Amino acid sequence: MKKRTLQDLSEEQDQLNQSYIEINQVQKELYLENQKRLKEKQKENNPIVVIEDDEIKQQIEETEVQLSFPIGTFCLNCLTQYPTDDRQPHHLPFINILYENAHIDVKTQKPKKTLESALMTCFKFEDELLEPLVKSGVQLYIVNDNDNLNKKLEIIERYNNYPNWMVIKPSKLSSNMFGGAFHPKIWILKFPKFIRIVIGSQNLHVGDWTIWSQGMWIQDFKIGKSELDQTSQEFKSMLREFLYEILPTSHKFEDLLKIKYDDYDFKDVNVRLITSIPGRFVGNQLFKYGMMRLQSVIYQELCNNKMEIPKQVCVTYQTTSIGQMDNNYVDFALQCCTGRVYKQPLPNEQNNKKINQMILNQQEEEQSKLKLIYPTADYIENQTHGGVDFANPLHLKQQSYESPKFPKHLFYKYQGSDHYYWHTGNIPHLKVMIITGLDEDINDQTSIYIGSHNFSQGAWGKMEKNATQLFISNTELGVLYPPKKNSAQMKQQIIEQLSFKFPPLKYGKDDQPWIVEAYYERLSKEYQQQNK
Repeated sequence: MKKRTLQDLSEEQDQLNQSYIEINQVQKELYLENQKRLKEKQKENNPIVVIEDDEIKQQIEETEVQLSFPIGTFCLNCLTQYPTDDRQPHHLPFINILYENAHIDVKTQKPKKTLESALMTCFKFEDELLEPLVKSGVQLYIVNDNDNLNKKLEIIERYNNYPNWMVIKPSKLSSNMFGGAFHPKIWILKFPKFIRIVIGSQNLHVGDWTIWSQGMWIQDFKIGKSELDQTSQEFKSMLREFLYEILPTSHKFEDLLKIKYDDYDFKDVNVRLITSIPGRFVGNQLFKYGMMRLQSVIYQELCNNKMEIPKQVCVTYQTTSIGQMDNNYVDFALQCCTGRVYKQPLPNEQNNKKINQMILNQQEEEQSKLKLIYPTADYIENQTHGGVDFANPLHLKQQSYESPKFPKHLFYKYQGSDHYYWHTGNIPHLKVMIITGLDEDINDQTSIYIGSHNFSQGAWGKMEKNATQLFISNTELGVLYPPKKNSAQMKQQIIEQLSFKFPPLKYGKDDQPWIVEAYYERLSKEYQQQNK
């Protein structure tokens, strides 16, 4: 059967959509006529309340703008194994996010496409997923990792001769470490009367929307003005600054999308942005990015909500890539996640701490914990729908894992969530951090991060010069649901919507993490033994 593009769907439904427009127009005319009649009756001294013209206009505009995400919402992508009849509102196929009504049944209701332009950042993309969007007439801008040999070279080009498809590969000139990845995943989708912002873990491969589980935060912002609270104002300004940072100075995102950013109403934002950009940061810049930004936000929110800064936390981190790390880096991350300012101990302080712990024989109060959720080799090889051929989002180098300093005791199993049976066997690409007390209870003080940051020094940064300088090599973006009064119910709902089990189960004594090098090394040995 021939696949239908978005353009095909649009053309097929012109007549149906036109009938909706005509019906809406009739209702609008009836409404205005009724208001006119009411005004005439008021002139006859009848006690009838009249709605003024400005209010009429506002009501009409509000009825015309139906936002799918008026409040920021946590969502998952919809994998091929999910049963259609049981699909939940927070499960979204790729195509649905591109329509004004993201929850519509695209196949049966066949809505008209109103998306005008889209800016999407990613690490990688695939033509097959995006060509239908481009062929439907949408002006598309893709910003992705610079994979050229000369990484200092900035690439701006029309893609595959499409006049409405531009690819931008930012220069890595600003990175002190050219291995740093351009890794944020943000979409800005422009509709006639609002923009939709999507921030999460999603790349733009077909597999990202069929095989690999993704987590996203989505909110719609319509044209309008209102007084913003501090959180919403910060989100608006930080997002603009981040987009300026990652795009060439010659290509501002407002010009590309043909929008006036300040025309959109950024009210009711319920998250804090967490960004990382390459560089070394000191002074006032120290708390602006990466792990120190996370620490700063948690501290601010705890103080604003008059909550006590915890001495210990349990950090459960579901990650799909793990970089080099040791116990010192784990301590750094844990201390930041409490909200306490990180202070790197001097060498003699480290020794004294170890001696004191030996004297106390571990009888002092329990320490903070880090639980890294990462798939086992058995899970990928024997329990997933995709199998080893689709395990490429998972990265853990054998050399790093086998290092004597690598904290192997932190590993916990990635398993499908118990709340929805069809999550069983999914392959993760989410990056989720859950910060709780040691009892792992979800409450107002809980923090939940979702985004592009994996657990690595490149993504979150590492401290230098006796904890006075932060070094980051990656470009990353995510959102944090921070500590906040009356937020426990929302956070519990997010936990239940996740595609993996929480709290996780610890690795058994025979469990090994999925490492692609180890897998092929084992296959090679088995092949050699069979052919002796």
